[in-house]
Amino acid sequence: MTSRRPAVLMLAAAAVVLTACAPAARADWAPPAWEPAAVHAAEAPAAIDAGPAGPLATVLTGVRLRNDAVGVQARVSLLPDTPQTAVFNAAMLQHVRAAIDARVAASGVSYTPVAAAVGSGMSSRRCELGSTARSAAELLADPAFGPSGGAGSAVLCDIVAARGPFIGESVRVVSGTPDAVAADTTMILYADTATGEIATADALWADGAAAALGAHVVDALRRDAGSLTRRPASPGDEAQLAAVRAALSTTIPVAEGFVVTVPAGFTSPELSALGVPANAEPMVLAVPADLAASLVTPFGARMLAAAGQPYTGPAVAPAGARAVDCALVPCVAVTYDDGPSGLTAGILDELARYDSAATFFAMGANAHGARDVLARMTREGHEVANHTWNHPQLPKLTSAQVSAQINDTTRALEAASGQRIDSFRPPYGEFNASVLAAAGLPAILWDVDTLDWQKPPDETLVARAVEQPRAGSIVLMHDVHAGTARVAGTIFQGLLDRGFTLVTVRQLFGGELPASGAWRRAP
Repeated sequence: MTSRRPAVLMLAAAAVVLTACAPAARADWAPPAWEPAAVHAAEAPAAIDAGPAGPLATVLTGVRLRNDAVGVQARVSLLPDTPQTAVFNAAMLQHVRAAIDARVAASGVSYTPVAAAVGSGMSSRRCELGSTARSAAELLADPAFGPSGGAGSAVLCDIVAARGPFIGESVRVVSGTPDAVAADTTMILYADTATGEIATADALWADGAAAALGAHVVDALRRDAGSLTRRPASPGDEAQLAAVRAALSTTIPVAEGFVVTVPAGFTSPELSALGVPANAEPMVLAVPADLAASLVTPFGARMLAAAGQPYTGPAVAPAGARAVDCALVPCVAVTYDDGPSGLTAGILDELARYDSAATFFAMGANAHGARDVLARMTREGHEVANHTWNHPQLPKLTSAQVSAQINDTTRALEAASGQRIDSFRPPYGEFNASVLAAAGLPAILWDVDTLDWQKPPDETLVARAVEQPRAGSIVLMHDVHAGTARVAGTIFQGLLDRGFTLVTVRQLFGGELPASGAWRRAP
């Protein structure tokens, strides 16, 4: 018993020493947190509805054309015509013209605007929501986007941003056949509608942004792989930098900052050393605003600062007040004679419903009693023109009488409408050289006569007005017949469905009426 005591005492003493050396435990202690990577995975942002039922209904117009002989179908959305939007709109249309030029060179067929067959479904003109995300083969095979039969090109678009004064549009051009896609390119263009500046997606970023952002991408991927290094990441070699530059061209603003899509195949020596394979699919990555702000241009910084703001760009002008290129898209001028009458307001309602324009050849005798409707025509962008005072056969009058018919009517219509009167239509289409000289205005006739004055059945009147026009046509109707007013909306819808843009006579002639002569259609 006595011999074992020293050992027990020694063990007890050791326990005391060890207990005294142990640090005190802290209940609130946790290991240091590993700060999250600045760049991280994100969902691809959805496009914005550009259609008439969407949030941009009053700030966008659409251009759509189809020419199967050349092999091209295209649609883009345009901003209202202002000095600040001119460059953006020109850039959008240049994509369409470039696609046409390429198809003309490939097909050997010259381009002229043509209308499609009745029932072609061409009335939708603006960007089709989500269309740029579809496969190229699918787009070329879809009659709503691609040309009919054989090889061709399709131009399509999506609105990707609308915040503050900024709007962004993605334009995609695919060419080839559904079985053999030859080319597929996409460009995103942003506009500041307050200043008129534009920038492609990659031009939102300052010099050196690709290298800096590439390093952040590598850092995010190596963390996902379990790396604990705090050594600054390298963006990799030129191949990796090229991939990041490609990602910059996909930049879309979101609430958090910017989203970019890194193409498949991205890697770097650091990632390879960790055994991280190249991504098999494109990677959608979010770049938070605080990081992006240090890497963007002043344009990009202003776009970041507009996060959360409603779109404040200009509203569209009435259809008849817009710039329309009738050498690019098929145009038709619907015209009405002999009014205004009690039926005219209903026709104006239908024109507003279908966002279309028309020309009204009004009589001077009706002007005083129709001041409100004539003023409305001007306010809503329609064209008012001269149809004489009381509808005589002008060749049977003296030159002085012709001048009185025209001049008195012009004064009355200008006073009532507030619009300058620059053309006339001779009653019954009757004129001669003396009439033209006495009138002193160009005579606007027609090449499509619906014969609505004969009061045909509604379906006959609609067929004549919708089926007969070709690009550049002038259609004759009268806003004094109940049947004409009754089918107005059906006619407008039918023409739009064929791909026509309904314009005023002035627009049909490129915005400048001829100085003289008689014209049955646009040259």
